[in-house]
Amino acid sequence: MTNMARYTKSFSLRLLCSKQFIFVIVGLVFIAVLPLIIDSEYVISEVLAPMLIFAIYASSWNLLACSGQGSLGHAAFLGIGGFTSALLAIKIGVPPLLGLFFGGLFSAAIGFLIGLTCVRLKAWFLGMVTFGFAVIALTLVSQFDSVIGGIMGFRTPLIVPRGIFFYYFTFAMAAISVLIIYLIMKSKLGLAFKAIRENELEAKMTGINTAKYRLVAFVLSTFFAGLAGGLYAQYIRYIDVSIFSPHFSFLPLMMAVIGGLGTISGPLIGSVIIVSIDAYLPRIDPLMQGFVGSLFPAVSNVGPPIRMMLLGIILLLVVIFAPKGIHSIIDRAYVYLMNKRAAVRQ
Repeated sequence: MTNMARYTKSFSLRLLCSKQFIFVIVGLVFIAVLPLIIDSEYVISEVLAPMLIFAIYASSWNLLACSGQGSLGHAAFLGIGGFTSALLAIKIGVPPLLGLFFGGLFSAAIGFLIGLTCVRLKAWFLGMVTFGFAVIALTLVSQFDSVIGGIMGFRTPLIVPRGIFFYYFTFAMAAISVLIIYLIMKSKLGLAFKAIRENELEAKMTGINTAKYRLVAFVLSTFFAGLAGGLYAQYIRYIDVSIFSPHFSFLPLMMAVIGGLGTISGPLIGSVIIVSIDAYLPRIDPLMQGFVGSLFPAVSNVGPPIRMMLLGIILLLVVIFAPKGIHSIIDRAYVYLMNKRAAVRQ
């Protein structure tokens, strides 16, 4: 047996026995059967589907963070993927499914060009560059409105009808994307990313080409961000320049940090929490409006500010009391239950 074959066999065994891998597989199976349990069009289309889309988006940002890099303008690549996939279908007649992947590839190509000049920058200097690029992308799309039509926006051609069909299509895209990202993080490539994140100088001394691996991480991250952008355009069935807003740049950061930075399940947990807040808190807006309005008559439309405050409070609590994210709490609870179960058997 060759060294490569032995490594592949060892890697496969470690992968199958990994607690995170088992957790992700169980989670994906659970998500797959949810529509069979929940008979609600709103939950399937407006809650579960966007959770899956933002799980891809947050995972793309998390993959970048695993290499010690940070992006504060990831919305640029989300928007590039969304606009490219939609415009290819409308202007050229490319099948929407093919356009979805071309959107991710074009986003990765732009990421490659930016990465060539910026990957040597420290994490948050790179973050500022990406934030600036998001502003540039927004400006360019607005200035070429006669060609792109981004200011007023336009309807996007659908790959599959909304509802259960779109949910399972999104589920398939999310499952494949998350598993690919997981394999990357557990491979030699992922180990190089981790070495650079932990100590770039030591990584260089061991022979790792840090610039090359940072560039690879950046390109991979922007591809999945562009793919998520195309899916998001499918989800809302419409796209305009608002997709480049800072809101969408900070969403994947919050999801990854709240769920657990550097873990495969962290972005999934974060997307569930934040999408749930956005989906269900508006239902109590009338109650909060009545309560706050009676105390402060001049205050109106309290719902969105309260949602932002809640997200801020959750982020603060996680950073202070669980800096490794909610994933670490679940992991400790799992270990505690397993130890308790072992003690009972003895």
